[in-house]
Amino acid sequence: MAFRMALTRKFLTTVGTTVLVTLGILFFFMYEQSKEAIYNLVDRQSTALLQQVLITRAWISEHEGIYLRQSPGMEPNPYLPGSGITDKEGRKYVFHNPALAIRKLSEYADRQGLYRFHLASLRPLNPANTPTPFEAQALRQFELSGYNASKRGIAGIVQEGSNSAYQRVIPLVVEKSCLVCHLRQGYRLGDIRGSLSVTIPLHEAERQIGKARILYASAAFGIMAVVMGTLYLLLRRMVLKPVAHLHTVASKLSAGNYNARAALATGDELENLGAAFNSMTDQIINGYQSGLKTLAAAVEARDSYTRGHIDRVARYALGIAREMGLAPEIITKVEIAAILHDIGKIGIPDAILRKEGPLSPEEFGIMQAHSLKGMEIISTSSFFSSVMDAILHHHEFYDGSGYPGGLRGEEIPLVARIITVADSFDAMTTDRPYRRGLDWKTALEEIVAAKGSQFDPLVVDAFVQGMKKGNFVVRGETDASRRTGDVEPAAQ
Repeated sequence: MAFRMALTRKFLTTVGTTVLVTLGILFFFMYEQSKEAIYNLVDRQSTALLQQVLITRAWISEHEGIYLRQSPGMEPNPYLPGSGITDKEGRKYVFHNPALAIRKLSEYADRQGLYRFHLASLRPLNPANTPTPFEAQALRQFELSGYNASKRGIAGIVQEGSNSAYQRVIPLVVEKSCLVCHLRQGYRLGDIRGSLSVTIPLHEAERQIGKARILYASAAFGIMAVVMGTLYLLLRRMVLKPVAHLHTVASKLSAGNYNARAALATGDELENLGAAFNSMTDQIINGYQSGLKTLAAAVEARDSYTRGHIDRVARYALGIAREMGLAPEIITKVEIAAILHDIGKIGIPDAILRKEGPLSPEEFGIMQAHSLKGMEIISTSSFFSSVMDAILHHHEFYDGSGYPGGLRGEEIPLVARIITVADSFDAMTTDRPYRRGLDWKTALEEIVAAKGSQFDPLVVDAFVQGMKKGNFVVRGETDASRRTGDVEPAAQ
């Protein structure tokens, strides 16, 4: 069995998936660009900081170090013994070479939560200059590549416990001023002596990246909601509503309301579809109406005494239905049932159907079966299915004494109750070989007399009112001509 899904869900699922994937790719790309821009900003900051530190270091180196007045907690440099001095007033000063000065600046910046500098060497004099794994990897790369090829340094994200940091490492080359301290380590002028790194905590950058992620995700879902909402409203207004209208019209037609028509004014292909739908419906109904007339002609061809009977019953029945103010779809059923009510007589033998005298009880029983035969004949057509009950029960009496089911009162279908009055009146006023038809006045009195017993009182009242208004009189028709059947029924 094929998987079924509502049109709305199909459309929104397909479009929604497409829009979601498109927005996902677009905003992921934008997010990655923003993320890269933030990291680039951090990288430029690291480069600028290192540049500033190098300038500071070069200045200190050119001045052969600096002396800072020894304050409480400040210890002499253990790796430069005897480097401190005392002035004439007895004040002590601690010598800071470039390495120590940079380390002190780093400690100060680190206490502020800003960044941290680190001098490292693969052959450190001071254990504090032992490289981290990232710095050691960078130093080995620098030695392999040479200073000129690696002077821009190496950068990357490193983990410090549970926190991330951005670290840039640049090589330090041996200059003339460096040989004062490092000559004994075997360095020569131009050698890579070590590295200088700056480590910038990424908590602020990650916070900005998180904000960007939330912003882009919110924007994507917001746009998605607006797009899907707009599409749904447009779909509902421009497609679903017209389609639902066509479905409603089709359902009414299936239920037997053959007056239903599509009324679309969308100004697009759906309006054309509605017009084609109406045209198709008209052609189908016209075809069935032609079939109705053919069936009616077949019945009348077998019973010459009832020529015009079907047309007259249809006229009376339609007049009653309109007088009762019934809905158009009910009126249509009345018309169809009136035309087909005697279709079962096709199955009645000619000897009984054309008998010129009263029928025997056995023959009358066979004649009664025409209503059941009529229902069986039209049961194969969905177009006529809505009037099957009316055809089966058009000989039921209001008091329950009719046939074939002995139904009473409102158990009898309304259309059948209308046909019963119309059919009986025409039978009363039609000449037969064994009796002369009644005049209209006498027949109408008979109908009124049987109100509540044979006929539905409401239907009889509507028939009487219609007769008084002249709704059932055909132009040029008289009682005499009615009896002989010389007048063709004309439109009212």
